[in-house]
Amino acid sequence: MHRKKIFVCCFLIMVVMLMAGCSKVAQAGTTEQSEEVRKIAENRLEAILESKKIVIGISPDYAPFAFIAEKKEETYCAGSDIELGKYIAEQMGVEAEFREMEFEECLEAVSKGEVDLVLLGMLGEKDREEMMDFTNVYYRPGTQVILVKERQKEKLKTQEDFQEKTLAAQYGSLQAQLVVEQFPESYLNLSENVSGAVLMLRTGSVDGVVLEEALAGEMLREYSELARSEAEITYTPQEIVGGVGKGETELLERINEIINSVTEQNLYLHWIDEANELAASM
Repeated sequence: MHRKKIFVCCFLIMVVMLMAGCSKVAQAGTTEQSEEVRKIAENRLEAILESKKIVIGISPDYAPFAFIAEKKEETYCAGSDIELGKYIAEQMGVEAEFREMEFEECLEAVSKGEVDLVLLGMLGEKDREEMMDFTNVYYRPGTQVILVKERQKEKLKTQEDFQEKTLAAQYGSLQAQLVVEQFPESYLNLSENVSGAVLMLRTGSVDGVVLEEALAGEMLREYSELARSEAEITYTPQEIVGGVGKGETELLERINEIINSVTEQNLYLHWIDEANELAASM
């Protein structure tokens, strides 16, 4: 997932100014005091808690994880990784400060201790592990399944059964890509969000909808008229992780506790759904 971007965030300490993209307005004196607190802290977690701020490195050129969005002619950073960063900060009782830089610069920044955490839609590759300690996996696209109407379940049991049929998937999603690759004889109907795709199925405008297994389970609990098709979709999951500086054990443990809560509640799946919808509207 190597990527390049064109937005670079500058942090000016001595003046009060509006910062580009995701950065925040800060007073120089307050920033200097915050940095002094960090210098005398015993570890990075303590420094974050005492300074009331966690600095997160991002590379906002990779939707739906992080990207530049616009609202009322103002740009801001959006994406599922941004929501994760905000949630981590909220659970720690601190403010999230996002610093934009290129992907490789983020890796270097966390290895040098210039940021507390990086969230980059990043794979935990071996060469990166030499630069940082990985967090627990916070996104692992799991088994991909097809939902159909319960009354159609016995008629739509294989990939071949979906020939000349219409499948729905969210715009710009992994699921849409899999339909194109693995169901070449089927028709693809794109929706802005998962709810819209499921509604297409419930109203009979499509024959099936491709979803991640966890979200499919939620839909099955909510709509008794739907069922899971036995048709198989081939996909090898890739595990997405964040990173902190080497040896920051206390910080890593706290972030992992929060990430475990995120995955247990399927929060990230909903954030990535919302991010896909926003990215499609840009």
